[in-house]
Amino acid sequence: MTAAGTAADAGTRHMGSEAEVDSTAVFIEVLGRSFPRGIQEAVVRELALEPRPGKPLQSRLVLQAIAMAEASEQALQGVDFMTQMQFSAAIHTAEFVDACHAAGLAPEDVSAPQRAAIDARMQQRFAAAARLKQMPVAPETARQWLQAELLERDLPTR
Repeated sequence: MTAAGTAADAGTRHMGSEAEVDSTAVFIEVLGRSFPRGIQEAVVRELALEPRPGKPLQSRLVLQAIAMAEASEQALQGVDFMTQMQFSAAIHTAEFVDACHAAGLAPEDVSAPQRAAIDARMQQRFAAAARLKQMPVAPETARQWLQAELLERDLPTR
């Protein structure tokens, strides 16, 4: 398949005037559009999915691959949830305190409504990362987001 190939081309190998559909290649591509790349690669590796032009993909493998991908995605969502908790302003975590100090803010000067608003904006950032299949969010990225949220707001500095 060339870089300019389409999704329909991904699973087709042309042999003379006839084309053989490669259902495995098509499935792998769809899996990659539905789940983060790392999950796709892990499922393909674990199930030893390889292109097989002209051979059907067993439904049991499809179901197993989808179940593995969904379980992996749920695990990554759990990791992101824990990262969000680690950087929560509302519950006044150590990471929040450190980010305040780095921004020149006194943590106690950030009101409860301001902390709740910061957490809501952080939630939006995590949701956007999930939509872009960029899970899990690295702690360093969450730290940068939190610092940016603190610096972008009119909060009292020391």
